[in-house]
Amino acid sequence: MKNCFIFSGQGSHRPGMSLNLYNKFQLAKDRIELSNKILGYNISEIMFSAEENVLRQTQYAQPAIFIHSTIIFDLIKDQKECVAVAGHSLGEFSALYANNFFDFETGLQIVDVRAKAMHECELNNPGKMSAVIGASINKIQTICDSFDCQIANINSDSQIVISGSEESIDLASESLKTIGAKVIPLSVSGAFHSKLMSEAKNKLTDIINISRFNEVSYPIVSNFNARPNRSIEEIKHALIEQIDNPVQWSKSIQFLGELSNNFVEIGPKKVLSNIIKKIDDSLTITAYNSIENL
Repeated sequence: MKNCFIFSGQGSHRPGMSLNLYNKFQLAKDRIELSNKILGYNISEIMFSAEENVLRQTQYAQPAIFIHSTIIFDLIKDQKECVAVAGHSLGEFSALYANNFFDFETGLQIVDVRAKAMHECELNNPGKMSAVIGASINKIQTICDSFDCQIANINSDSQIVISGSEESIDLASESLKTIGAKVIPLSVSGAFHSKLMSEAKNKLTDIINISRFNEVSYPIVSNFNARPNRSIEEIKHALIEQIDNPVQWSKSIQFLGELSNNFVEIGPKKVLSNIIKKIDDSLTITAYNSIENL
């Protein structure tokens, strides 16, 4: 049975993540100890802690989620046949590891640079994000244009996320409410996938340009264009442009659904399955996020 592998992004972290994996599987122990060396600090202490206040910070959350997701993938990869991969925002890097685009060390180094650069943007260009339910994408786009914010995630027809400065999101939210939309502020630390993150592209571009990549084993459906990319240059371009452009998740899942009806979600928490069901409730999704699933 062929499966589409999908990987969750920032926001899917959880306190204590990977601790049970570390204690049970040598692969997980080796991977996490290697990560401590690559990063130059003990990410393991942050991941294993019962406290979330440090883990939720962008510069730590992104590497932690990447590490956890690659461990889960390596533990199940021989049990599931893959036909294509995709990842939600940060999850695209986990998907590329699963697709043999780079080795673990290269992937973690890139994610670390991305996470730190995005954290700098959060500090230099404060912003926020909100989910919008009950309005068409055309109406949302018109209102975003009026208040200088952006559509950040097109998760489904019924769930679209907007991103921008605090003032722009507040004004857009009030305008959206007047047309009957429900607006839900998200608990995030910055205006992801908006122009407020554009400064992070330079550092991400620099490390991508000096990194070594392999031809992928399967198509990867990129956030940037919702197209199945295979060439190294296409994939590099999509990773860089993803920073300040919308996540085309709905279109990505629709394309993947044409390849297979069976999906495998990997990440610290089960977060994508419900979104996918809103896109196409005929899809079958199995989630792997902890030792209990394994």
